[in-house]
Amino acid sequence: MPTGNYIGVGGNFGLSGDTALGESAFTIFSKIGLRNNFSFRPAATISDKTVFLIPVTIDFPVESITDLGESQIIAVPYIGGGAAISTNEDTSVGFLLTGGVDVRVSPEFTATAGLNVDFLDTTDIGLLLGIGYNF
Repeated sequence: MPTGNYIGVGGNFGLSGDTALGESAFTIFSKIGLRNNFSFRPAATISDKTVFLIPVTIDFPVESITDLGESQIIAVPYIGGGAAISTNEDTSVGFLLTGGVDVRVSPEFTATAGLNVDFLDTTDIGLLLGIGYNF
């Protein structure tokens, strides 16, 4: 796994919609590598209209060569899809699209930024910014 597995916290900055994904909210997220370039990235965007995100992504590691001639991954863009589950008034399930980038900032931490779009009763769009602890 290019950036390894992590669990983290961050903020969701809602761009449109009626659920927590479309509003500013606290988010707990993780990345679990399934295969070399496939990951499971569950998240919960928490407010009185909580949304659970359950995507699988394809990861595209970007490498550079260090001064010592070693290969080093500097960023991991990703794109994928899955399910979104809203707990707003009536529980509903819809399709989710996601894309973003992970950047390992130290051996212990990975920064992430991602755009999530769910198709529930309305289309909700949110920008996730956060930091994860690698394990």
